[in-house]
Amino acid sequence: MRKAALLAIGALGLGTAAVIATAAPASAATIIGGIDVARQCQVQERRPLEVRLLDSGNPYSWRCYSPYTGNYYSVNMNAACVNQYGSGAFPVVLDPHNAYSWRCAR
Repeated sequence: MRKAALLAIGALGLGTAAVIATAAPASAATIIGGIDVARQCQVQERRPLEVRLLDSGNPYSWRCYSPYTGNYYSVNMNAACVNQYGSGAFPVVLDPHNAYSWRCAR
C-alpha cells in the first residue's frame, strides 16, 4: 500500500513538472504612456470635476473633486487607460511611493 502511494505521488510530481515545463512564458507588459488624471475627472462622473492629489507619496490618493458639492470621487484608472489608449490598456504603478508614477500598459 505504501509503495503504491509513493508511486502515485511520484507520478503526480512528474505530471506537474511536465505541465510547468510546457507552459508558455509570461510576457512583460509594455508601457504605452502616462495617465491624464484631469481628463479622466472631466469625463468620469458625467460632469466636470477638478483633479486633486491628497498625498504625493501615495499613487492611490488621486481624487476627482466637485467644488459644487464638496464631494470627492475615486479616479477610475482602468477607464482612464482605456479612454486614452483603447481596448486592452491597463494601469500600472511604477513606484508605490510616488503618486505621479501611474502609467498605462498593454
